[in-house]
Formats: sequence, structure tokens, C-alpha cells
Amino acid sequence: MAETIHGGVQNNYYQVPPDATPREKFEAALKFLASEQVTTARKLLDEVLVHGHDPGRTGFYWLLAFFSGRTYWELSPAERNQVTATLKRVVDLPDDEWSPGIRVVQRLFAAAQTREDDPSAAPGLMADLDRLRPGVRELITRHLDRMLQGSLKDGLWQREVEKAGRDQMADNRRWRVWKFFEADPKPPRMLEVRAATASIEERILASTAAVILVGACGTLGWLVQRRGDTAAIVVLLCAVVLGSLGVHHGAKWRSLAERQRDHDQQRRSIRFGRAAPRRGGFADQVNRLYTRYSQRCAPEDGPERAAWFADSFIPMCRLRDDLVEAYREKPVGTDRVKWLIRFQVKDMRRRWADGEPLDPRPTVPMRLRAGTAACAAATLICALWVFQSALRQDVLRAVGALLLVLLAGTVLVAVGLRILADRERADAERRVRDQRMDSYRTEYQRWRDRLSDRPTDMEMARWLECDRRILLDRALRGYKLKWSDVEAYACLEARGPGGRRARVKNGPWRYTRYRPLVFLLTADGVRQLTTELDFERGTFHHPERTNYRYHAVAAVRVTVRYDDARNFRLFLVNGTDIDVDVNEGGQPESDEDRRILEDAVQDVTGLRHTLFVLEGVAAEGRRWWSGPAYRRAS
Repeated sequence: MAETIHGGVQNNYYQVPPDATPREKFEAALKFLASEQVTTARKLLDEVLVHGHDPGRTGFYWLLAFFSGRTYWELSPAERNQVTATLKRVVDLPDDEWSPGIRVVQRLFAAAQTREDDPSAAPGLMADLDRLRPGVRELITRHLDRMLQGSLKDGLWQREVEKAGRDQMADNRRWRVWKFFEADPKPPRMLEVRAATASIEERILASTAAVILVGACGTLGWLVQRRGDTAAIVVLLCAVVLGSLGVHHGAKWRSLAERQRDHDQQRRSIRFGRAAPRRGGFADQVNRLYTRYSQRCAPEDGPERAAWFADSFIPMCRLRDDLVEAYREKPVGTDRVKWLIRFQVKDMRRRWADGEPLDPRPTVPMRLRAGTAACAAATLICALWVFQSALRQDVLRAVGALLLVLLAGTVLVAVGLRILADRERADAERRVRDQRMDSYRTEYQRWRDRLSDRPTDMEMARWLECDRRILLDRALRGYKLKWSDVEAYACLEARGPGGRRARVKNGPWRYTRYRPLVFLLTADGVRQLTTELDFERGTFHHPERTNYRYHAVAAVRVTVRYDDARNFRLFLVNGTDIDVDVNEGGQPESDEDRRILEDAVQDVTGLRHTLFVLEGVAAEGRRWWSGPAYRRAS
């Protein structure tokens, strides 16, 4: 399953340095609270409260974190004493903008200490809530949801569901959620072009031969000048020009011929001599991505589809091998180079559709061959013309100069052509590489710009909270219940089949597909609704409803594996098991806090509260609600 862990400065909002100030801890606690990591938020706010930072605001958020996701009866005696003392302290503070909210929390806390529903108190509490600032009211109804009971919950629920419906797809959720599961792209990287490989000895030899050749030509020119043969001087100059042009064309010819040979050899090695990459390794993952995108881009028509695969196979293998080698020195996850692979395949598909060759074979043009041969022949004719003229002036010197021309020319052609051809090859490859890198950099910047509005983890948590409320409402409507009919409820959110997962540093896993389970505990038994959530679209699929009485619950078990993965199992007496992988395993990064991650698993998935509710039912059955057993469950 694909996964991504976001790092970097823009995603470090859950990183709390050891020397953090109370203000920094407070800001971090608000972010943990917004993402439903309430246990970590409580710990940080405990420290901030002791330091006395902004006591009114800190006290209000401390109360939210303390009660978030919990009922009064889940509190231990020590916790009840703690919250009672803290409430007394913050209520006695001078009035400020947070005081009305603190007083409402105090009233809710007092009302929650009895299991009896008091309908007469609901209108007053609702009026108090309505008088609060919208932001404060929403925070209380969200985090103290389990403290709201019976008639009060009935009165507030419809407006909460309506708000969830408005906010569920807010802030362009449909077109932004997928970006959370995309890794930060790695800058494009390509192998450096193989530099020209001429040795110092070869360069010295070629330079010496060139000097000797120039000297010999100068001697021939001096001889024909002494003879007064102006035509021979002109022919000598033509020989020099034509010879230089011939060497230039010859270097191109040799370069193209060598590249043609290398190209054919590479094709043979790719087609017949390749071993499969190690399964699960970086090369294997890259190969799978090229295969996947190749299949996505392939035409639907049979013959054209086959032609696409046949034409793209070898050039795609070249790109794959180059990419694997380019990123091998500093290994990265394939999810960070996926953008480059996708761009390469799409660009190849575009060129293929336009009729461009995907793997052009270097060839030596006929005009280059003819031009090189013509220059060589013309140079030879001109040289013979000049030699016969110089021979008439001074036989000995003319023969000596000719021998030097032949010797130096042979060396220069043998060594110099190889040096020039290698330079020509390096320059041609560098031009191709620079052109490709320019297109890669353009695509890299385009992709980064497209991911620039990636949602934060807090936004993901807010959307998931809206989904949860809408699902709860569907469960209530499906079973024709109202909140005053529900003794308690629990929501368990696990990974759905398929899909991807991602998180930020010290944050919980978020999934593209969820499998939510809702347990509604009523006077007649347990009502369970299981469904699948497409998180990107905010839609539910394949709902399953299950009903069973309390005595049907045999046991509840959570197994923690060696890799910290958690498996939830609910055993019924009829032999049916409800088996859910609540959290996949995985080791924390080097700069992450294992304790924060462990708390996040239980808070965000709803595992902690689900265990509290269902373990009590499994142990005591319906009697759990009669009082003492329920209050001992914590």
C-alpha cells in the first residue's frame, strides 16, 4: 500500500522542541486538539496551565481537551478531582472573552454527573450555548459531544448535522484531499553526460602531429612561393581548408557511427540480456510505476495498444535505468519521483501519437558521407598539385615535407578524429540532456505549484469529523432512534480496502478510504452500522447493519503486533467475529515521538472510547448501565 510521510518546515506543526516556551506549547496543543490528538493536547496544556500563560484562554482549551471524546464516567477519581479544582480556579478568574464558554462547560460538567436526563434543564443550556460566540460554541459542541445528554443532544443534533453538511465539502475538499496523499516531489535528477575520455598522451600526440603537419605544409608553401607559382599557393590554401572541413565531417561521421553501434548494443542488452530487478527494491518499484503509467496511457484499441507497448518498451527501459542510477546515490522513495515517471510516460505518449520516433537510431546521413569523401579526395588532389610544383623547386626538401605530411596526417587522422568524435558525442548528449532537464524542471515547478494548497492535517480532521456526524445521523435515522434513546455510542475508524495513506510528522495516518464502524448502545441492545467512506468525495458505500443484544457480546480484544499495528476483534456468542485492523504498523521517523504516535492511534481512530464502552458491555452486559459497574469501567 502506498504511503507518504510529509516532512519539511511547512509540515512540522506537530513538532514540539524540548526547550519550547509556554506560548509555543500552547500553539502546538491547539493544533493537536484540532486534529483530535487530545491526549497529547492535554499533556501540553497541563504544562502551559502550570506556567500561567494567558490563564483564561488556556483554561478554556484545557477543559475542551480534558473532556474531548470522553464521558464523565470515563474519568478516574483523580481526574474528577483534578477537573473540579481546575474549574474552580478558572471560573474565579477575572471575566474575559473566554469566561462565558468556561461557565457553559461548568454547567455541562455538573449536568453530566447524573445519568438521569433532565428535560427542563435543556432549554437553559441551549440558550447559554446560543449566546456564545459562534467559534466558541462550535468548539464546545465538537469536543464535549459525549457530555451532551438526552434532550439537550436531541435539540442540538439537527443543527450540528446541518452544519456538518455545509462544511463537509468546504474549502474545495473534492479537489484538494488527493494532494495530502501526494509526496513532496524530489527535484529532477539525471546522470551526468560521460565526458570526453581523451588521455593527456593522446592530446600531446595529436597536438605534435598537428604542429608537424602545419610545418610541413608551410615548407611546401615556401618552396612554391620561391618558384613563383601563385596558382600552387592558392591550391595549397584550398587543401588546408578542404582538409580541415574533411576532418570536421569525418569526426561527425565517426561520432554518429559509434553512437549507432552503442545504440544497437543497448537495444540488444535490454531486449535479451536483462535480469529482473530485486523484488521490492527501488528498481522494482520504479519499474512497476513505469508499467502502470504505460498501461494507463495505452490506447484502448487492440492493434494500436500492442503497437504502443512495442514502440515504448525499449525507450522506457532506458528512462527507467537512467532514473534508477540517477537516484541511487541518495535513495528516495518512489512516491517522490512518481511525478517524473508520469511526465516521462505522458510525454512519450504525446510524441508517439504525433508520429515522432520514440527511440531514433543514430544514422550517418548520405550527404555527410559524400561530403567527407569529396573533401578527402579534393584535399589529396590539391596536395599532389602542390607537391609536384614544390618538387621542381627542391626535390630533397619537397620529398621530406611530403613524408612529414603523410606521417603527421596519418597520426592526426587516427588520433585526432577519435578525440574530435568523442567531443562531438559528448556535446550532442549534453544538448539532449539539457533539453530534457529544462522540460523536467518546468514540470517539477508546475507540480509543486499544483500541490501548494495541500490541506493541513487539521483540515483533514475537520472533514473527517463532518463525515462522522453525517454517518451518525444516518445510523440514527436508519434505526429510527433519537439521541435520548441512545445510552452511549462509539465510532471506530479503520483503513478501508485499497487506497493510500499519508501523515505528517507526529501526526496520525489519514486514508483515502475508511471503514467506519458505529456502535449505538440502546435499551434493547447494540445497533452496529459498518460502511466504507470514500474520503476524497465524502461518500459512503456498502452499508451493513447488524443488531445484537448485550448478552451476545462475548469478548473484546485488541492485539498490538511487533510493528505497533493494532487489530480490534469483537467476539459474539454465536461464533461471529468482527475483525478490524485499526492501525497498520510502521516505525516512527528519527525525529518523531513514539508516545505521541501511540496516543494518536487510540484518539483519532476512536479505539480508546470504543474499548471503554464494549469492554464494559462484554464484562457486565446490560447491567453495566445500572450504575456502579459503569462507573467502575474506567
